[in-house]
Amino acid sequence: MDVEIERELIERCRRGSTASFESLVRTHQRPALAIAEALLGNVDDAADAVQEAFVKAFRSLGRLREGSTFGPWFRSILRNHCRDLLRAPRPAVAEWSEQSVDPSLWTEPTAQLGLEREELGDAVRTALGRISPEHREILVLKEIEELSYAEIAAAMNIPAGTVASRLHHARAALRRALQKHGQAIEGALR
Repeated sequence: MDVEIERELIERCRRGSTASFESLVRTHQRPALAIAEALLGNVDDAADAVQEAFVKAFRSLGRLREGSTFGPWFRSILRNHCRDLLRAPRPAVAEWSEQSVDPSLWTEPTAQLGLEREELGDAVRTALGRISPEHREILVLKEIEELSYAEIAAAMNIPAGTVASRLHHARAALRRALQKHGQAIEGALR
């Protein structure tokens, strides 16, 4: 979405336009679901978290600095909400399942390649569910949100020099989780 259009939508939202907020939701919903699912490990929890984060964002629009864009601000709200959910006592950690994959988002050039990608995706999702929330978060920021080291440092409120170290340890933890379950990904976790 164009930055100027987004700023105009934000202004309309501040004046009470729910239709303008719906436009922001439509623009940011899909990537937000991917982030929340990667952090929480469950598509249903992710959908609930995204909805709750959008409600928080709507109620807090007055705190969004003038001239700022909605996306990074909203993703920060979402990540903080997911962290809160992960800290809260939960009955059991849900395993990733076939229901957590939306097949409509995938295009498969060949059946074999599609099957390999699906197996790899399942293995990575399972492994993400087995590493610490801190490791999962930094991997999501780098690999899903594609943030720079400086942006990750700001998002996590850590020194920029610490990002590389934490990312290295997170990738190593993910690699160990994959290897523990018979998966080896050469070069994927550099």
